[in-house]
Amino acid sequence: MQERTAERWMRKRRPEHTPVTSRSLVLFRLGELCNNRCPMCSNSGDPEIWQLRRETLLARADHLVRQGFRRVIVTGGEPTIHPAFWDVAAKLQSLGIPWDINTHGRSFADRDVAERAAALGLDRAIVSFHSHREAASCVISGISAQGFGQTLAGIDHLREVGARLMLNLVLNRQNLDHVGEWVDFCADRWGDDVTLKVCFPYHGGKGGRWEGIELRYDEVRAVIADARSRAEQRGLAICWEALPHCVHGDAEADDLSRSGFGESHYLDDKDGVTVYSMAAIEAALHVYPERCRSCAAFRRCPGIEEAYLRAYGPDELRPF
Repeated sequence: MQERTAERWMRKRRPEHTPVTSRSLVLFRLGELCNNRCPMCSNSGDPEIWQLRRETLLARADHLVRQGFRRVIVTGGEPTIHPAFWDVAAKLQSLGIPWDINTHGRSFADRDVAERAAALGLDRAIVSFHSHREAASCVISGISAQGFGQTLAGIDHLREVGARLMLNLVLNRQNLDHVGEWVDFCADRWGDDVTLKVCFPYHGGKGGRWEGIELRYDEVRAVIADARSRAEQRGLAICWEALPHCVHGDAEADDLSRSGFGESHYLDDKDGVTVYSMAAIEAALHVYPERCRSCAAFRRCPGIEEAYLRAYGPDELRPF
């Protein structure tokens, strides 16, 4: 992105630390180890957290329970390839903690892996599935045709063992012309057993300079409208992440940031002790032009990534 002069903007104030309740869901990262090579990777690339030690992770699980958490989302990197993944899963089960997972899905191509995860308390799987077209998927995820097949089989097996499924597509130039087809493919293969999530790309990770994610809001409006229409026709639940309400077009939708999907807290990757409010993290990264103050969706809107506003300004925003 080419930075331009920033216009005046606002930030929402959110407390850095918020109480843990029975509904809280904390992100629990096993490190950034991954066997996909996504050019748009949102991880930091920090070598200190590439692969956290087994003893460290088990101690962190105990710590989260002492803090009052009764649900976690296991994430990475790709958590299933971490050498301590099964130890962490077993530990969570022993503590009475059901868990979700952020995953590329490939490990679950082995049905035994899916069955074992379900037996150890897996509740929901959020699977990165950025295109149903093999060639595009291979570019977006940095995988081979074999890896693409593994992702499909993994989603099949997770569904078969009863995990709740959310399939996540990050918009980029490799898939922008067939997001509607992707909706139809998901409906044909998995029916209404899945929820679909379409996400505007994030530029703050190590893959933030990939040209494939240099998108503008005005480029995705029609794509989103088509995806919504097809999902409604097929009876599929669809939601959006990191898109201002005036871009996806629904002023009444709930907050469409990560916290809007229930991820309420984040365990610090490095110290393994501090637990931050996810809403506070998001508030620090997102801003609102002055024109947004009068928008009917202002209280619910996740805002605009600061880097985006610096690069492109607010002219694409159309407050309700």
